[in-house]
Amino acid sequence: MTSKKRRVKLEDIARKLNISIATVSRALDENPRVKLSTREKVINAAKTMGYMPNQIAKSLSSGKTNIIGVIIPRYDEPFFIEVCRGIDNYAREHNYKILISSSRNSFEFERENLISFERGLVDGIILSPTHETEMFAHIKNIINKGIPVVLFDNIREEVPGADHVIIEDDKASFEAVEFLIKKGKTRIAFIGGIMEKKVFQNRYKGYIDAMKKYNMPIHDDLILHCKSLDREFEDVEIQSFLKGVSIIPDAIFTCTDNYGLLTMKTLLRMGYNIPDDVAVIGFGDLGLGEVFVPSMTCIAQPSYEMGQKVAELLINQFNESNDVSHRKKVVKLKTQLVLRDST
Repeated sequence: MTSKKRRVKLEDIARKLNISIATVSRALDENPRVKLSTREKVINAAKTMGYMPNQIAKSLSSGKTNIIGVIIPRYDEPFFIEVCRGIDNYAREHNYKILISSSRNSFEFERENLISFERGLVDGIILSPTHETEMFAHIKNIINKGIPVVLFDNIREEVPGADHVIIEDDKASFEAVEFLIKKGKTRIAFIGGIMEKKVFQNRYKGYIDAMKKYNMPIHDDLILHCKSLDREFEDVEIQSFLKGVSIIPDAIFTCTDNYGLLTMKTLLRMGYNIPDDVAVIGFGDLGLGEVFVPSMTCIAQPSYEMGQKVAELLINQFNESNDVSHRKKVVKLKTQLVLRDST
């Protein structure tokens, strides 16, 4: 049986070259106090022996890990996948890596993840709060300890010291519903998510504002706030809603791409033509709406750009002087209504 190979340590290199551990450490850091010939011997020995530096120990001495902690509510949401892709690309361009953790839509998991990151694993934190997050003391506590924080997407209240990156959900929704009204639609339904989540509150507000502005009737039986956080049950909720309305709407505004696609799937199975019988608009434009038949009109949300922007703001905080208090920035990214076959 082959014995398990032990990780090579600094003392192994020191023993092999008959020099001190401190000299090995300085040589690997290319410290000019160590002679060039000794540095070359140490580096060659480290390569030959397969030495890998201990990043945790290195970060303890330097006070820097070059790792950014990212906390998102869920892994399976295309929006968060795109945001993380933007964060990762921007971070790598600036010599940082990212460590992603999911709060699983739980305030307790969010708080636990923050505590874990606080213990020196990361240089700063990017966070999208869960729908359960009503108090922000845990985030303020991190900021007060000098750890840079940037928040994005679902932000219930402004947090002093943390940069914010958002879109104007209510204005985007207003634009979508206004477009349907100007197309001559009169029975416009709304399908959104759990109302505890700020983004869904704002998207619902945009729907209501547009309907009121144009004196359109608002029917309670044409409004659905999905309660499930599971895609399978979201499908069940939307099917039940559409099959239960007394008169089918002539247009439906949905708050996510997923809701939009599930809506179109159900309508087609019920025998309705899209868009002649019912027009549908989604929110996100994360790829699937473009390939679905018919293709789905969407509010395009700049998810990748949002990821790049939150990473940029965080890394800018790293470069600020410790003597200057951070002035919070709120960045609002633009959305766009992308017209396709479903309208």
